[in-house]
Amino acid sequence: MTARVLLLAVLAAVTAACGDDTATSPTDTDTTPTATSVTYTGTIDVGGSRFYSFTNNAAGSVTAFLASVTAPDTRLPVSAPLEIGVGVPAATDCATTTTQIVSPSLVSQMTVSLAAGVFCLRVADAGELKAPVTFAVRFTHP
Repeated sequence: MTARVLLLAVLAAVTAACGDDTATSPTDTDTTPTATSVTYTGTIDVGGSRFYSFTNNAAGSVTAFLASVTAPDTRLPVSAPLEIGVGVPAATDCATTTTQIVSPSLVSQMTVSLAAGVFCLRVADAGELKAPVTFAVRFTHP
């Protein structure tokens, strides 16, 4: 009888230790917005500009770098710098709030913090073009 009482006591203790646990799935707490990277390309005439509208889905930093400037006919590099800027669309142009004159590079040349909303990236002749050029700008935004 003592062995039975001891066995019942052990079973009672083991059963009491087992709770009514409900399995839960892990929750995703990452609220970091996904960044969108695009490459804008085009041709700029002497004294000209191009702009591209984009939507910032969340507040955050946008980055840009002028990846290349080439002659349209030969595709050879051109050493003239261009102006890149970020702002808000205004009719048929981009009213820039931040601008920078840059030469082609493969590192970020402009970082700007923006709220969520519609903005634009403008690429323009910085005053040194002697002929039209083609360009590529790598741009990342939330």
